[in-house]
Amino acid sequence: MRARRIAAGLGLAALLCANAAPVVKTDAGRVRGEALEGNAAAFRGIPFGAAPVGPLRWRDAKRVKPWRGVRAADKFGPACPQRAEGNRPVLAQGEDCLNLNVITPDLKAKGLPVLVSIHGGAYAFGSNRFVADQGLSPLLKQGIILVAPNYRVGRFGFFAHPALTAEAGRGTGNFWLSDQALALNWVKRNIARFGGDPKKVTILGCSAGGSSVNALMASPQTRGLFARASAHSGGGLFNANRPLAKAEEQGLAFAKRAGVEGRGALARLRALGADAILAADPGPPDYGAIVDGHWLPAPLSHVFAQGKQAAVPYIVGSTSNEASVFGLMGFDAAVLKSRFGVDLAALRPLYEKAGPLSDAELLRRVQTDFIFTSAAMGMGELAAAKAPVWTYHFAHVPADQRATAAGASHCADMPYLFGPLPDESAEGRALATQMQTSWGHFIRTGNPNGASAPPWAPTQPGRASPLLITAQPAMATDFMAATLPYWYSKWQAESGMRMRR
Repeated sequence: MRARRIAAGLGLAALLCANAAPVVKTDAGRVRGEALEGNAAAFRGIPFGAAPVGPLRWRDAKRVKPWRGVRAADKFGPACPQRAEGNRPVLAQGEDCLNLNVITPDLKAKGLPVLVSIHGGAYAFGSNRFVADQGLSPLLKQGIILVAPNYRVGRFGFFAHPALTAEAGRGTGNFWLSDQALALNWVKRNIARFGGDPKKVTILGCSAGGSSVNALMASPQTRGLFARASAHSGGGLFNANRPLAKAEEQGLAFAKRAGVEGRGALARLRALGADAILAADPGPPDYGAIVDGHWLPAPLSHVFAQGKQAAVPYIVGSTSNEASVFGLMGFDAAVLKSRFGVDLAALRPLYEKAGPLSDAELLRRVQTDFIFTSAAMGMGELAAAKAPVWTYHFAHVPADQRATAAGASHCADMPYLFGPLPDESAEGRALATQMQTSWGHFIRTGNPNGASAPPWAPTQPGRASPLLITAQPAMATDFMAATLPYWYSKWQAESGMRMRR
């Protein structure tokens, strides 16, 4: 009897030990996370950068100072400062926001592939809760570690000013990109302690996250920090960046709105409260990568056209109704014409070759193709000369929405990879499984083709042939043959560079 009691006690002790909050020692200090099923664990709100406040506001990110003892890492950290917008939940936020989340399917493993998720939000909203809030999702259960970092958004992350240029002794303003690079450096130094392989890192993001992926590929400062990349609805050909001189003009206009001009402007700007900075940027978000000569030597598409981007396996694609996001961006017909030279009346004959279109439908198609579809195909074709590329076009709409939906909305593909699944039908679940299989294989091997995944031919320069993702994914040959050449010609005329056709 005594032996049974001892055995039972040992069994209970083992169970309690297995479910105890796990502690991992990072190079800055120990963190205590949350035990999940099996050997899985979640660590939330781990600081990777020093608080960018006071004299560190509007400077490139610095490593966090080490701490003593064990730091609790069982709750999400604050989001970076941002305005309330639409129906987005209001999260706890503050400038001390350079933290990240790690979810590992097996803390005792060695050499697991790593997925770094970069959140979207028009470079003005969002947080590292995106994807990480789904916990141990089916994709991660394939044996993939997730890392989700914050980065400075809005004017905190995108700000050029002559005084900043003078202070740095070079072009500056891409503080958001410095944050992302520092997070990737943290992964390189620490992910093995969570069971990961720092040589098998995939960066992935949608919308501003997808544009971030393209910028990280284009930046000479991030070489060797990732092995593969997946850019979803990230644009890249048009409206992807701005020259330093224009960014400085926009920075001076911001400072004037904030009531700060003249000598000593930088010190006074740094003394402003976060709310004052947010209030000085009313209207639709207008932030983007800055060609500063340091983080970005040239516009993103130019770097790709010159073959100077990171030569890593690359997935790039978009959805069939990207226009769903343009209410946020404010790119209506008038703005398209005045700001980008896109004339709907001139494009009508091209888009009506298959039949007449209403004004609203013409606008929807042009908005979708201008920023997103042409860029997904074009950036893919440019990159294909340097490394393996797979392009996709996500067009799946749940059956109960097909009578009313114009197509798959902006970033509609992401829930099929990470959840929560918007289509719980057998068709929707099967598609999610197929996509998780393809992306899981890509994250592990650098190639989306593998067992049980639909065949996906790599992109060849000179021909747009994406995987058309519907309930039955299949390769689409001569994709957008009637309209894509127009957008490529427009990019060539504006950039002075050539698409490899």
